[in-house]
Amino acid sequence: MNKTLKDNVYDLITKDYLKLGDVLPNFRAMDEGLNTVELKDINKKYKLISSVPSVDTSICILQTEKFNNIIGNDYNNLQLITISRDLPFALKKACASFKTKNHLLWSDANYRDYGRQTGFEIDFIKLLARAVIVLDENNKIIYEQIVNPPAGDEPNYNDVIKFLNTLK
Repeated sequence: MNKTLKDNVYDLITKDYLKLGDVLPNFRAMDEGLNTVELKDINKKYKLISSVPSVDTSICILQTEKFNNIIGNDYNNLQLITISRDLPFALKKACASFKTKNHLLWSDANYRDYGRQTGFEIDFIKLLARAVIVLDENNKIIYEQIVNPPAGDEPNYNDVIKFLNTLK
């Protein structure tokens, strides 16, 4: 049976993916300047990590831009991170017209730590599932939304905003 990104995401990712209440271990990625970055280096109290399969697709770039606009400067204690398996060059180019200073673009293409640590890697294609997680100061997952199916739908932004407003 051929798998596609229109299948049930829970059949495409590992069964032991991280869930609400789990702690995301430190992971390495590359930023848009090709520098190695680590989760442990983020000093803000909360972190919203938006993972997308590829910013080269319409839904992924829309998700990335919407979170950029939602977070903006309204959540001073929150760091926004978009992560994908895109190369850092592609992330930088795709987001150059809208990215704010509170928005980090991280590539999981080199180390692949994020996909392995979270279990959000779609095995047959080696891309990340579309998901939104919020971490507290100890990197415990306090909010999780895994979009199903992973390709065609956007996250429920209203649900994310409602949760973020409880952190203000």
